[in-house]
Amino acid sequence: MNNEMNVLFAEGYGKAHIGTLPIPDVGPDDVLVRVCWCGICGTDQDLFSSDCSFAENGQVTYPVRLGHEWSGVVETVGTDVTAFQKGDKVVGDNAVTCGECDACLKRDFEHCHHMRNVGTIDPVYDGAFAEYYVIPQHHLHKIPDGISLKAASLAEPFSVAYGGIKRMNITPDSTVAVIGTGCIGMAAVVLAKALGAKTVFMIGRNDEKLKVAETLGAVTLNSKKEDVKAVIDAQTNGEGVNFVLECSGAKETFKQAIDIAAFRATVALIGFYDNRENDVNVDTIVSKALFLFGVMGEMDMLSGALKVLDEHKPDLLPIITHELPFDDCLGGFVRKNYPNAIKIAVKIGDDYE
Repeated sequence: MNNEMNVLFAEGYGKAHIGTLPIPDVGPDDVLVRVCWCGICGTDQDLFSSDCSFAENGQVTYPVRLGHEWSGVVETVGTDVTAFQKGDKVVGDNAVTCGECDACLKRDFEHCHHMRNVGTIDPVYDGAFAEYYVIPQHHLHKIPDGISLKAASLAEPFSVAYGGIKRMNITPDSTVAVIGTGCIGMAAVVLAKALGAKTVFMIGRNDEKLKVAETLGAVTLNSKKEDVKAVIDAQTNGEGVNFVLECSGAKETFKQAIDIAAFRATVALIGFYDNRENDVNVDTIVSKALFLFGVMGEMDMLSGALKVLDEHKPDLLPIITHELPFDDCLGGFVRKNYPNAIKIAVKIGDDYE
């Protein structure tokens, strides 16, 4: 093995380069992974451009190694590693614990006092846009048989969608609406369909992305062209949907989520909002007795999402709309270059399939 690896460094304000670093050493509890695929997240694009509150508020320190949606193959394990071996196909959590505080020593990793964020904001843990990546073993998860490394690079956004889905008692009688045609929204469609929902509506504004949602089994509605509430009312006997996942954060979509929800519906808010929502009638939330909650990272979400994918084996690849080689991937961090992209996947190493 060469003792150096290629690494992507984002410098902010639209500047980045691929340079070299020594391949990291492996501690007793660590695993060295040869990265195969890494997806470009909207947060990666925001940090690349610095056009986001994180950069404006000083929450990111440049240069930063991006990349938290990855899949790869175990190369080397530390002396205390028992759960993994060379050749295992794996994905990893998007936060890394210190391993030393009281909570970590009790294996209560969710309450680590020194949690670091993978490839994003401070305190930061180096991201996976690199040929090799080292991570503690308790943050790794084996990829289930039958799921390719390429598809598994979607596991992290699926885990975010699962954070909403897991609080929803979806049955064959359930109607679900997903707002937002990004990767997390598509993941929510796949998970809701896998869990047996009768109807899953996908609401968005981009026809190309909505076509992808149709291939995943959604009934699609273009909010630019249709009265979404009227259509949903017509198809649900005026009741609205049982479950809503708002994955957009776009203007007016929070209000839309409340409007299309049925009485005693569950509404998950997954998208971040650029603007404050001032036109929401709170009385509607109260009168409908809605269960409303926000979704952020939890340590069990990745394992939960992988379990659903393992049990149902849905086709995930339509969500990956573009592929780029690692040595020519910087253009993928500029949104305007790929206006119809749902997920851009960067191929970093061999697939090992």
